[in-house]
Amino acid sequence: MRKKYLVAAVAAVAALAAALAWLLAPKAGPQLPWGGGSAKPAQIIASIEVEGRGSVLANGTSKAFWNSTKPFALVLEARPEACWAFKGWLVNGSLHSSQPNATLLVKGNITVKAVFEWPVYAVSIVPVFHPATLGANASARVNGTLYPLPVNVSAPACSLLEVEPVAPEGWEALNGTLRLTVNGSLSVKLFYRRARVTAIFRNIVVPVLVSWPGGNTTLRGDASLELPFNTTVMLSPWGADRRGCAPYNETHFACLVGWSNGTGAIRVRNPTLRLENDTALEEVVEYMARQYPTVFIEVATPTGTVKAAVFPPIEDLITAFRGTYSYAGDGWLVADGEEWVLKVALPPWRVLRIHVVSGGNIDVEVILRNEPTYFSAGRSTEPGYCILEVDWEFVEGAKHVNSFFDIPKNWYLSHFKCTFVKDSERRACKTFLIGTGPGRPDVTPAQTGWLLLVGHTSARIKFEIVESP
Repeated sequence: MRKKYLVAAVAAVAALAAALAWLLAPKAGPQLPWGGGSAKPAQIIASIEVEGRGSVLANGTSKAFWNSTKPFALVLEARPEACWAFKGWLVNGSLHSSQPNATLLVKGNITVKAVFEWPVYAVSIVPVFHPATLGANASARVNGTLYPLPVNVSAPACSLLEVEPVAPEGWEALNGTLRLTVNGSLSVKLFYRRARVTAIFRNIVVPVLVSWPGGNTTLRGDASLELPFNTTVMLSPWGADRRGCAPYNETHFACLVGWSNGTGAIRVRNPTLRLENDTALEEVVEYMARQYPTVFIEVATPTGTVKAAVFPPIEDLITAFRGTYSYAGDGWLVADGEEWVLKVALPPWRVLRIHVVSGGNIDVEVILRNEPTYFSAGRSTEPGYCILEVDWEFVEGAKHVNSFFDIPKNWYLSHFKCTFVKDSERRACKTFLIGTGPGRPDVTPAQTGWLLLVGHTSARIKFEIVESP
């Protein structure tokens, strides 16, 4: 009996010891975001590492090891060294952010790594041609290696590139050798221009003198000249008269009136051109008869009608005569053409009435003097039917003289008076067509009182001498 009590006492002591052991044993803690569900450590530890060349500030300091018994924040700033770039933050080996500034809330043990890299940039090199062209094969040496252009090359940050342009045949490079430090992606333009250009002359009928700085030549027929790019050339008729006319055959002159470049014509006889491209030039030529017949018209006078001669002043013109003229009867002279100039050899008069019917303006000038100087005065009519009445008296011995041409000052205002009549309206007309120059009585017969008519359209003109001297 006593033995049974002893066994029961031992069992009770064992049960009590087991209960005390369970009460004193440590209990499992709550789950944390960092640590993969493991038990909360006594210390939360964050370590900061650097890969590449750069530094990190954490909470404003360079401290690389952080620990705390409570969650805490890290304010991070990545600072790459020169020529390096920040790539990103790794937290426990996983990419957290690619921005250099980041904030982490640390709740468990972590390792933060700032990754820096030496970046490689793209450098684009393209050619630019002047003038723009297709098929020109420019190239460039980049650090000694020849590349056809355009080309894209790669270069690490802060590396030095030496780019030397190589011009294709017939071109020249406008850039010298470029030395570049690569701090980012670059686009480099290399400029090339034509070294020489060709001027092509076709169908040169009137011989032409081509002049440029340092040289000149005379051309006829078909010819070409190779000249440096951007050369300025001057073209002028050679062996031609002041109209740009040279003998063509027994009956006609060939007169240079302009030039054509294939896209259009310019009516300039002596152009100055700058050659930036291969240029084809062809003369614009008009043919003029060597002689024109004199036309006689009837002019009414207070005592009857008289005949007056009309003819183009060929020797005195500075352009080719491009017109027709004839007498239509009843005193009317008919003139037509793109450009015509006629002289009318009137008998002496003091008051003259001129009737003009035209689709444009007709210039009417009275020749006042031809020796020792030439001087004329007149005005332009208006389109439609106009009457110009001229009351004029030649006065010798004027005291005020224009020193250059020996022309009396304001002579045409004092001694050339006219009235303009249109649609029954009469008004005084101011003289504004003035011609001056050296007299040429041996070449251009012109007497005081003769008329000079200039037109660019068809016209009918009639003259009446209202009062004779």
